[in-house]
Amino acid sequence: MNIRRIHLRLGAFAVAAFSFAAALTATAATPRCDQCIVGYYDCRAAGFDYDSCRNDLMFCQRANHCPMVEPPEI
Repeated sequence: MNIRRIHLRLGAFAVAAFSFAAALTATAATPRCDQCIVGYYDCRAAGFDYDSCRNDLMFCQRANHCPMVEPPEI
């Protein structure tokens, strides 16, 4: 009977640990849309062409679930 109690406690601990990890993951993935625009301007300042910097911006916006914004051509 003690083994059954141990299994129940281990199961409860596993569920609690999984829930905690899921909560951390959900809060860690907050979108940072401003970093995409900053990355675009840094890319252009480094001398890369408009199309490659635009593609990086669009990828960043999609990955962070940001609203899709077209960059200005500078």
